[in-house]
Amino acid sequence: MKKTLVIIAVVCVAAMCAALLVGCQPENYKADAVATDWQNVSTVTSNNGLAVRAGNYLYYINGYAGNTVDNAFGEVQKGAIYRVELDAAGNPKRETNVCIVPKNVYNTVQTSGLVIRGEYIYYSSPSVDKNSKGEAKTAEMWLMRTKLDGTGTQVIKEFSDYTAVYKITDGYVLYYLNSELHQIDLNAKKFDDKLIADKVTACKFTDYSADAFLNDTAFYVKASEVETDTHNVIWAYRAGGEAKSVIVGNSTSYGDSLENAKGYTLSLVQTSLIDNKIRLIYDKTDSGANTKSKGTYSFDFSSDLTFDKNKEVRYGYGIQHASLYFLGDNDVIATDASKNVYYLHLDGETVTKEVLIPSDKSATIFEVVPTDTGVDLLYTASSVLYRIHVLDKTEGGYASAIRTASIVFDGKYNTTWLGLDKVGDVIYYFNTDVKDYTYYLNLSAVKDRDVDSRTGKLLSKFTNADTIAMLEGAEEEAAA
Repeated sequence: MKKTLVIIAVVCVAAMCAALLVGCQPENYKADAVATDWQNVSTVTSNNGLAVRAGNYLYYINGYAGNTVDNAFGEVQKGAIYRVELDAAGNPKRETNVCIVPKNVYNTVQTSGLVIRGEYIYYSSPSVDKNSKGEAKTAEMWLMRTKLDGTGTQVIKEFSDYTAVYKITDGYVLYYLNSELHQIDLNAKKFDDKLIADKVTACKFTDYSADAFLNDTAFYVKASEVETDTHNVIWAYRAGGEAKSVIVGNSTSYGDSLENAKGYTLSLVQTSLIDNKIRLIYDKTDSGANTKSKGTYSFDFSSDLTFDKNKEVRYGYGIQHASLYFLGDNDVIATDASKNVYYLHLDGETVTKEVLIPSDKSATIFEVVPTDTGVDLLYTASSVLYRIHVLDKTEGGYASAIRTASIVFDGKYNTTWLGLDKVGDVIYYFNTDVKDYTYYLNLSAVKDRDVDSRTGKLLSKFTNADTIAMLEGAEEEAAA
């Protein structure tokens, strides 16, 4: 009798384990390779949006599907990663469409799009693990990668939500989450996760760029290790290296030039790759009555990440900028928190400022476009993309020459996650008028005041279900 009870217990435990395994069985990622010209993928441009170019291929997200759809590998079409070939003008050849990754690509962080590094494309996707009710845990995010020919799909890291901000570097993933900076080793068999720093109050990764110099760097802010200190510290970490304090907001970095004995409060604004250096832009202020230090500053770091207070650049007094776009060492397009767009000219310690676009236009700069004659701006306002000439070239640099803005794109596009994305002269977007499928428009073909010339073209492959739904919708509209 006792032996029988033991057998029954063993069977029950085995059954329970089997039931649990059903909810967390790993997906089968085996896939046949898609014919790929590997000699044609080494030059990568426009990482981190809904589309990225590798040689004459364009990899893109085939529409926005949200995070609640069926995400079983091999069953996904909408939201999957597709690839097309590009013609000489950079336009997609839609007939070459092929699915590379049949998984739903989704996130909520605007800086977490498609990234190509080496032979892999990196992306995030909703979890397919099941809860106790057998429902997919779609609120959880998996960071994944697949080879550019559609093989070798792997899960790198499972996150409990979509709040992690990450950067793909050569051989590593850096990510910032819950006040911690981490590193994942992509060369380790189990993708080892290492804590780099805790108690981090802010973090900025260097931009993706064709120039790999210092592209593996994270800048982050921490309070002083001495609890009674009122200053803070900017640190830098290069993937695979050691963390280093680079700007200390007291006499350690500023010596006798310190304007307040209590030190400075430093905050990160952005990073820019300038020639063979990385320009860190940061705000600085102090706790004094006059806050003499208040302003936006920059410093150009070389590979040794050494700071020199004498080479720090200041962009005005008493004002802090939201973003800076550099036209050279002395000329800058800047924005502030009120959405004013300025032209700044630096002459020694003097900074002159002219308003290019006032705040009542609610302009958000999309791209600064240097031309042979001066500078144009692409900017969005009320979801419309405009182009405006703002500066003329002069012998000494630039002079303001503001002309009438023209509409270059006014189609409907989804901004829930990724908005407009520009690759070369072509913009890509999720078209909200057509079930959030991916469309494109070559801006070089747009003519002023010509509505037809700024109408986007279909890139995506529709699912059968959406095709039927749109046909039925059209029939109902015609019958109404």
